[in-house]
Amino acid sequence: MGDLIFKNNIHQDWISLIFFINLLFISWMFFLDPLRLRGLIKFYATDFYISKFISEKKLNYLSPFNLLSFFIIVSTVCLYIFSFSNFSNKLIQFSFEYYYLMITLFVFLSLRFFLIQSILNHIKSMNKSKLLYFKSFTHNVQFSIILLIFLFFNTYNSFTKHIFITISGCLGVCWFYYQIKIFISLFRPNPKEFLYIILYLCTLKIIPWYWFYVFIIDSKL
Repeated sequence: MGDLIFKNNIHQDWISLIFFINLLFISWMFFLDPLRLRGLIKFYATDFYISKFISEKKLNYLSPFNLLSFFIIVSTVCLYIFSFSNFSNKLIQFSFEYYYLMITLFVFLSLRFFLIQSILNHIKSMNKSKLLYFKSFTHNVQFSIILLIFLFFNTYNSFTKHIFITISGCLGVCWFYYQIKIFISLFRPNPKEFLYIILYLCTLKIIPWYWFYVFIIDSKL
């Protein structure tokens, strides 16, 4: 009985550390640019936030603020995989497995980022494609913060499987709606470029996640 309690405490400790690191990332973002972070978390004013920061002469995705945002996206996805797996097969039982998943996902999304940039560079309406990706990135960060808060409460309150799937499913549907809305707004004035949205969705949105599941997640189930 004592060994079980000890193992649960260790398990709780490294999960608490992950949430604490995410809190440090958000605090660092506030330190770097408090006005931008406030604008980012104002979900009802996303269009104003995007119009303000897309107008910068150089939108650098490798800036400290954007890199921290990217780390939060990666960490939140890993935490979601961990939380979801607790309801069925325990995909992640030890901290080193989580770190392995996080590093793999980081490399995967980094490569995917450069592929997306390569495809967007072939779209004639570069300004609109730039807006597309920034909108998509912004929504990903916003939904990651919301999901991170939900996962925090789930970790320390142990929601039922039904509640977990319902809430996360609603967030997923909302995220998908906003992503599709962005793509349609970009390609509506240029029907001839519709092929690019098919290429973008299938090649860079769906297929990479399928292979990530096959090689990383399914192999451990």
